[in-house]
Amino acid sequence: MVVGTIVGTVATVAAYSRKIDGLFSNDGFNSQKLNAIWNIVENRYVDRIESDTVMDRLYASMLNTLDPHSLYLTRKDLERENEALRGNFEGVGIVLQVKNDTVCASRIIEGGPSERVGIMAGDRILKVDGVCVSGVKMPSDSVVARLRGRRKSVTEVEIMRISEGKPRTVKIVRDMISTPSVTYSGMIDKQTGYIRISMFGETTYDEFCKATSRLKREGMRHMVLDLRGNGGGALSSAIGICDELLPGREMIVYTQGAHQRRTEHRSSPGGLFCEGKLTVMIDEYSASASEIVSGAIQDNDRGKVVGRRSFGKGLVQQQFELPDNTAILLTIARYYTPSGRCIQRPYSSGTDEYYADFARQVMDEYESAERETESGIQKAEGGDTTQYFTSKGRVVYGGGGIMPDQIIHVKTDPDIVYYNMLINRGIMNDFTLDMVSNRGVQIKKNYKNEDDFIQRFTVDDKMLQSLFALGERKGLPIVHTTVRKYREEIRSRIKAEIGEMLYSTAAFYKITLPYDPELEEAMKTDN
Repeated sequence: MVVGTIVGTVATVAAYSRKIDGLFSNDGFNSQKLNAIWNIVENRYVDRIESDTVMDRLYASMLNTLDPHSLYLTRKDLERENEALRGNFEGVGIVLQVKNDTVCASRIIEGGPSERVGIMAGDRILKVDGVCVSGVKMPSDSVVARLRGRRKSVTEVEIMRISEGKPRTVKIVRDMISTPSVTYSGMIDKQTGYIRISMFGETTYDEFCKATSRLKREGMRHMVLDLRGNGGGALSSAIGICDELLPGREMIVYTQGAHQRRTEHRSSPGGLFCEGKLTVMIDEYSASASEIVSGAIQDNDRGKVVGRRSFGKGLVQQQFELPDNTAILLTIARYYTPSGRCIQRPYSSGTDEYYADFARQVMDEYESAERETESGIQKAEGGDTTQYFTSKGRVVYGGGGIMPDQIIHVKTDPDIVYYNMLINRGIMNDFTLDMVSNRGVQIKKNYKNEDDFIQRFTVDDKMLQSLFALGERKGLPIVHTTVRKYREEIRSRIKAEIGEMLYSTAAFYKITLPYDPELEEAMKTDN
């Protein structure tokens, strides 16, 4: 499991061989002993072994003994890591979902090659280049691999649209598909702009600047920066965003390690939004680069951090690519917030305990285990008791994440459990995908565009009853108190998922944000 990898520059290790002879030159590493062990295993082990697989596990195990975030990346791992950071990949632009052994297009990426040839959400993917992918129990990653390919290459895809009644084949010219990390930005009211960042990649800073400039033109005086669920990413993007939010010469973050001298990063004058009200939203899944941003804003008293205690990843990784297209993601430094805090959660008891501690943190939140000190300063139960001071002299604490200035506890209302289970068990998604498969073409005809859909589409009681009936068939009995209490939220979620499938991710947020209780609390925060 990787939570919030921070990646700096990429370097290449010159000397490398399959059995890692030569990666290390210090006297503490005995390559002859390793070779002797390997020869015994290779020639005497009871079963035949795949040597590459065993060696990959060896490299991974070796790095895992250092800390939870030093990793060995196989070719596939490295490709996924780099795609996520680049914010693009080569393919056809379809988000797939496998349902009852049928491969469906659950979303078509806007402006991508599949949209250009008329594929819609809800279409069933029957064949790719003549090979059946539906009805044959093909793993979803295998289907994805068949659809992926180099830009400008062509693939033939046989699709089935329920309203057409028979299959047809389309030729798709693969292209570069962008995956924005600023998943939504827009005005919530006349003065409040909202920006949600899903991760920090190479394009995040530019995306943020474009969103901020647009929202300022639309009247933004208060920015809500939503980093909930953001596991981190590129250090440079986090620093760049802080530079646009802080006045000149303020400390953003500094890094230091045994082999890396202290490196400071400070803001420069003239940031895009260095004045005006600022609120940063975080939760227990906000990590790494998210914590750099929230820590810099908190320690400089630039704005308020609201939500729940963040994950607590204060380690910096650097990616070292190897000649065989694998890589090492090695922790090279710790980072420190402007007040001098290292917010890394302890990992001396091993990786398993490290993530078990995080799981306890999440469970503790439901039991309200976080406490407030007599002085009103919030800190994590069992966390670092050392006091650090913000620029205005407020006390903050290190160790185990960023504790918000204002805690927004998760809702523990028993009635919301049924609503959450409709979502978490995939029942809501199955229902909306069925809706789009059967009625998507007609819905698109009934509404001129996305905005018209948002304004006029309604989820009626018949749709609600169909959703609840599907839940019953899947073993989730209806909870009538939930239906009475959260009826409008359920309607909103159905509409939002249909809107995202048929139009855009922006439609999802435009529909759901008015029903987000944590956002509502964040907007009330005084700076």
